[in-house]
Amino acid sequence: MQLSGNKVRKLEFLMADAVAHGADCVITVGGIQSNHCRATAVAAKYLNLDCYLILRTSKLLVEKDPGLVGNLLVERLVGAHIDLVSKEEYGKIGSVWWNHCGSCFRIKTEQLEGKSLIDGLQSGLDSRDIVSIENAKGLGYAMNTSEELKFVADVAAATGVILDPVYSGKATYGMLKDMAANPAKWKGRKVLFVHTGGLLGLYDKADQLSSLAGSWRRMELEESVPRKDGTGKMF
Repeated sequence: MQLSGNKVRKLEFLMADAVAHGADCVITVGGIQSNHCRATAVAAKYLNLDCYLILRTSKLLVEKDPGLVGNLLVERLVGAHIDLVSKEEYGKIGSVWWNHCGSCFRIKTEQLEGKSLIDGLQSGLDSRDIVSIENAKGLGYAMNTSEELKFVADVAAATGVILDPVYSGKATYGMLKDMAANPAKWKGRKVLFVHTGGLLGLYDKADQLSSLAGSWRRMELEESVPRKDGTGKMF
């Protein structure tokens, strides 16, 4: 779990480049429950590199201990250096500064944007084979509406399938909404939805999901009574 998924395929090349250039540390940026940051922290430990994580959080939480849940637990256990920055502060700095920071370490990487992937698919497939769903990101990365979180909880309760609030939950929610709004577009299609994981992101939404999760109760036990065979007691 600590080093798995598509993040590792990317890190295989980035970490190899860092080692080849004689780097003694790596720095990366992500959300407070970033799977990429967790995988980077573990990979850096395997390679005996210091790891510095700049994690974005809300301005209300940036001064508080982020806790030991989800990806944060793994990151802190392996000794990553964690710096918190509010999303507002991060947005003001912008990507130009971070790109300049990266150039100081002489690490050059190419980002394969999602649009490039889509363009590649479109070039090799009939347009009829591609269904485009727009406006599924909601409030933005790792931010959820109450409707999206209720959907994640409802799917879990009805099917046992656990969706994450960042990727698969939003993708499924957007897909089903589009199916309801545009049934003709989906007519005659067979859909295979690929669940991409990311379940640790749910920990970041624990407070918001608490009212949607199942309830609990204290078990009331009656006073124990002697066993019929006379040895010991039973409830």
